[in-house]
Amino acid sequence: MKEIKQDNKVSRREFVKQGSTVLATAAGLSALGAPAILSAQNVNSRINLGVIGTGSRGGSIMRAIRDHEQSLITDLCDVYPPNLEEARNYTGNDKVRMHTDWRKVLEQKDVDAIVVSTPLYLHVQMSIAALEAGKHVFSEKSMGLNMKQLNQMLAAAQKHSDLVYLVGYQSRLNESLKMVRELVEAGSLGRITQFYCHFDRNQTWKKEGLPPEFDRQLNWRLYKEYCGGLLTEVVTHEIDQVLDVLGTMPKSASFYGNIMIYKDGREHHDSIMGSWEMEDGVLGVGTAHLSNASQGSGWSLLGTHGTVESYGGTLKIYWEKQARHLDSVGIEHKFTTIKLGQSLKESESPNLTPAKVITFDIDSSYDLATAREFEHFYDCILNGVKPIMDAVSCRNSSIAALMAYHSSMDHGRRYTREQVEAMG
Repeated sequence: MKEIKQDNKVSRREFVKQGSTVLATAAGLSALGAPAILSAQNVNSRINLGVIGTGSRGGSIMRAIRDHEQSLITDLCDVYPPNLEEARNYTGNDKVRMHTDWRKVLEQKDVDAIVVSTPLYLHVQMSIAALEAGKHVFSEKSMGLNMKQLNQMLAAAQKHSDLVYLVGYQSRLNESLKMVRELVEAGSLGRITQFYCHFDRNQTWKKEGLPPEFDRQLNWRLYKEYCGGLLTEVVTHEIDQVLDVLGTMPKSASFYGNIMIYKDGREHHDSIMGSWEMEDGVLGVGTAHLSNASQGSGWSLLGTHGTVESYGGTLKIYWEKQARHLDSVGIEHKFTTIKLGQSLKESESPNLTPAKVITFDIDSSYDLATAREFEHFYDCILNGVKPIMDAVSCRNSSIAALMAYHSSMDHGRRYTREQVEAMG
């Protein structure tokens, strides 16, 4: 079948310029006497951002938003001097303030919002402190390191409901995810029975040549005290999207993990595989590897009528040849070509029949997807839009990842959601 490409190709500069309409709308709200959204000390009529954590992800964020007219990076903070110095080049602000103590960023009266792009164990501590200081918060995923932190963060977000708290599950804004939701809600895939989540790379995940005093801190993904390894750092993106589509939660998880390749003192597994059992009986498999990249990263949903596979900005859709003829049960969808009394040839099968392929330019671009994520953050601050990646739903995604994590660290023992939630 011929590949379909969404007509949304746009340059990075064109995309970020579209956000200027958000600021214009905010100006209109101000004229109507809406409450002040930016700090009184902010004389730029832009959202002043303080970025805490200027490493790989923090740098990616700054590069993606540096052309945004709605925001200005006024403050940077990092404990590692090379990261901090490099980040200066991404701000577009020759007066940017530099800090090594993150609390100093919160003390700046003209800072409106904080970006927390630090190791996972610091997300909640810094986010709560920022809310207490009257700042809006964009926190990278996952929401928290453990159940206690998740509960603390939810309580703080609800206490400060006048401020925006948003977690960086940026894939929830994907147009491809919206299309999958529509397919599932319309019944086009039939009854969903299974799903798969995977994140596979061939890399050590370890930075070499670091000063000894920074080695553990900057290789934080390898150690239990800082995060939950592959499950909370990367697979959490895939399970988050699946939960968003299905609208249910896992009731139990059974995962196994091993350090198979990288015997370098790390505490987190480099190879993980297991399963979730959902509340409605749907079964899901999750895998993560650092030794083989053939499967890449993505997720898929399998239903009685068809299958959809999602790989970043690409969807592949397959129909079952014995799909009970979708139109005979009142289901019509623009991707359905099966007519009453017609199915695939007996010699064909879904895994051999060419897929319907749809691509999405913004979804597939790391920079553009990040830029879109911050456009949403601005919209929430300036226009009072409800965050799509809110505290309640992001807590659920973090719980799903924690269920798998605790099981994998306990030799595959089955963990229920109730057991994990009781840890808080």
